[in-house]
Amino acid sequence: MSRMQTLKVQLDEKKAEKFRETAMRTFGYGKGALSKAANAAIDDWTRRIEIRKGAANIERLDGLLKDTKLSSVELQHKMPLYLSKSD
Repeated sequence: MSRMQTLKVQLDEKKAEKFRETAMRTFGYGKGALSKAANAAIDDWTRRIEIRKGAANIERLDGLLKDTKLSSVELQHKMPLYLSKSD
């Protein structure tokens, strides 16, 4: 198991109350329900952000490659060259 850290956040009263209620209904009324819910919420949020970033990268690539005459296999072989130029 990974090491745990404490993260303090401030939420408005209604949001905090709703979070507590939902966490306890979902994870039980025992110790650790809020931590489990917070971990699940953070995992979900970071996953959604990463998906958005990936979609933005795909849109950018689509725009860059729209006029190319290369096949997908040829592009795959040339990709390391393009990636090394953008670093």
